[in-house]
Amino acid sequence: MPATGKSNSVEKEIEEVKMKPNMDIRLSDMKLVLGPELRIMYPLILNFAVSGELELDGMAHPKFIKPKGVLTFENGDVNLVATQVLPKSLF
Repeated sequence: MPATGKSNSVEKEIEEVKMKPNMDIRLSDMKLVLGPELRIMYPLILNFAVSGELELDGMAHPKFIKPKGVLTFENGDVNLVATQVLPKSLF
């Protein structure tokens, strides 16, 4: 079955996208509203309820995102029995 002109153009666009994996994706004034039931947890050690607003700017990569805003830790707990204290020489 011969390929139509429309399917050829779609395949060409797909190939162009595959050849450009280094596209820059940027965040500009992306606002996140957090809470009221959001929890920050590290199992057995930390458990906090958090709310607030964050604004994200910069390249969409963990090293280059610039967050700004205010988070409020409404309540929570830290299990001191499960935590470890490191000697000063390791800092």
